[in-house]
Order: sequence, then C-alpha cells, then structure tokens
Amino acid sequence: MLGQLVMVGVSHTGSEQELLESTALRPADLPHLLDGLRAAGYVEAVALSTCSRTELYAVTRPGRPGVASLVEVLLGRANIGHAAAASAFEARGGSAVVEHLFRVTAGLESRVVGEADVQLQVQRAFRVAQTVGTIGPLFQRLIPAALRSAERAHAHAELGRLNRSLARRAVDIGLEGLVEERSPRTLVVGSGQMAAAALTRLAELGLPARVAARNELYAAKLADPDAVCSLDALVSEIRQADLLICATSAAEPVVTAGHVHAAMMGRAKTLTVVDLSVPRNVDPAVERAKRVRVVELAALHDDARNDPATLAALEQAQYVVAAAASRLVDDLAARAAGPLIQALREQVRQECRDELLRRQPDLPPEAADRAAHVNAGRLLHAPTVALRTAAATGDHTTLARLARSFGLSVQSVG
Repeated sequence: MLGQLVMVGVSHTGSEQELLESTALRPADLPHLLDGLRAAGYVEAVALSTCSRTELYAVTRPGRPGVASLVEVLLGRANIGHAAAASAFEARGGSAVVEHLFRVTAGLESRVVGEADVQLQVQRAFRVAQTVGTIGPLFQRLIPAALRSAERAHAHAELGRLNRSLARRAVDIGLEGLVEERSPRTLVVGSGQMAAAALTRLAELGLPARVAARNELYAAKLADPDAVCSLDALVSEIRQADLLICATSAAEPVVTAGHVHAAMMGRAKTLTVVDLSVPRNVDPAVERAKRVRVVELAALHDDARNDPATLAALEQAQYVVAAAASRLVDDLAARAAGPLIQALREQVRQECRDELLRRQPDLPPEAADRAAHVNAGRLLHAPTVALRTAAATGDHTTLARLARSFGLSVQSVG
C-alpha cells in the first residue's frame, strides 16, 4: 500500500516566488486537475495549494504513471524554464510521503513554523478530493490521521497556546514600520481565513481596522458592519490607511497600481503593503509608487530560532507528529505485508509439521501443530521484519523478490 504512494511539490524552502505563483492552484482549478490525474491512471489523488507550497499527492499502481507524470503536471503550469522548475521540485514516495504530510499539516514546514492555519487548508483539499471522487482507502486513512496528529500537536503541546500564524505575523511586521503612528489604521482586503486571522490580531492590539471585500455580507461576519466596504471604495480606503494587508484568492490583482497611485496623490505619510496572496493580488507595480513600502512574503519567515520558549514548544510538537506518523507507517506496512506474511507463515508451518511427522510418526497431531507453530515463528522472524520494512519504505521490488524466493504468488504483494 505504501509503495503506491507518491508526491511531488514545490515549497517556499526551495523555490522562487515566481515558481510558487505560477504553480499555485485556485479552488476552481482543483476539480479539473483531479479529474485529469484520475484519467491519467492515478487511483487516488489530492492537491494541496497554500501560500507556501503546491503539492500533488497520489496513489499509483505498478505499470501506471508515477512521480514523473506528476512532475509534468506541475511543469505544465510553471512559467519559468523547465530545467529551473524541475530542479526545485521535491519528490517523495512511500513512508517519506506520510512523514512529510504530517509535518506540513502541523505547520512544521510553514513560513511561520508551527502555524495552525494549514490544517484548514489540508482539510479543504481533502474535501474537494472527496467531492471529485479521488479519495480511496489509503487517503481515507492518511489525511484524517495527519489532521488528528496536527490537532494533538497544537492542543497538547505549548504550540497551540502560542497561536502562531502567517497573517498575525504580517500584522506585526507591517506595524514595525509604523512606529511613529500612535494608532495606525489598517485596511484588510479579503474575507477568508487569512483576513480573519489578521483582524483578530489587530483586535488584540486594540487597533482600528477596515475590511474591503467582494462579499460584504461575509466580511461583516469578521468585523463590525460599519467597518466593511466594497472593493469599489479601495482608493478612498487606501488613502486613509497606514497598513494594507491583502489576503484574497482572486485570479487577478485586486489592488492595482492605479488604486495606489490615486490614493497616494497629495499624501505625505508612508503606506505599508503586505500581500499574503499567491499568486499576488497586489500589482507588483505598486512597489514603484512613492512613499509605499512593500513587505514581501519572504520577510515574514519565522523559524523561531531566537525564541527559546517557542523552540521548546516546536520540539515537543515535532515529537508528537513524528510518533503519530511512525505509528501509521507501521500500521500501513503491516497491512500491506500482512497477506504475504500470513501466506508465508502458513507455508512454513505446514512444512515444519510435515517434517516433524515424517521424523516422528507417533507424534500426536496437536503436539506437531504446536511445535510447527513455534518453529515457524522462530524461522520467519527475520523474513517478517524484512517484509514489513520493505512495505514501510515502498520497496515493491524487495517484496516481490521475497515472495518469489518462498514460492509465493507475487500478487500477494498487492
């Protein structure tokens, strides 16, 4: 089972922003992409896309498309040279996929290490795949297990209390450049998960905020209705803001250079802009506007290396996550190798019994059965460990070789 699990992706740790933006998947893209993976021969598929990564997870079969085909899917989206893009891709198989997904889901591979926001994004990816019909037995176990592990890591470790988040980090970094403002005004563009987290942080700091969104009714659930406006009012709202945080999922820039240039006319104060969207929803040309400071996503990186308390919480969370991933790998490996191990034990037990009765014809059948069971268990300890290890690492070749060496059907490998 684990030998059929593969993933390919790009992330902020090894990719330029341009590649992350071009490979990002919008919600509307997912059904068509998943249908395409199923048509290509993948029996299960999930696509995860966040502001820090785009990853394709799939279950394949021997003789069907594998990692290379997933790479081609992402290459087809990349708008940079294929050689440069391919060198940035991360590919994994078997148990390494399980361990990676558990860490990603717990926020241990995020820009802000230990954030909880990615749990909801993994959950959404899972639900989309369920709706499309690309979730099967393996992902039905794997993804809920990763989500439960992430919840435990945040609930039972100190990590949850720290409430780390990319959007909260965006607020804090954005405000650092506004120290001269006694009560800086913030405009949040968007009404989704990131916008909600940014508004929560601003409320904790007791700072005023306005919300501009396409869906004003939904935005009103995040802020006072009197603080909500439509996107048509962006120029006037930007003119009054000290900090602009954009967190939308639009296909094109929502905040244009025209908006910002018009808002900055006759204005002396600096405007700080943080765009949390991937691809960017703030026109890159905004950087050229006078008195505008743009904070790049890379500037929000926080690995907590200078915070001993957070590092201790992260270490505890990593232990929880690693242990949970290991348990699932062991369980899946045992299930994958189970039929082969059972067939092997039965074959060796029967051979031991027959040999005992040949040498001791008067031996009672019950005694022969007991002795054969003990001898088979002792003889097969090393092969059983090898079978489970091969299953855990996705080593289908070794599983098949071991099966053949004992005269068993390779089909038992699964």
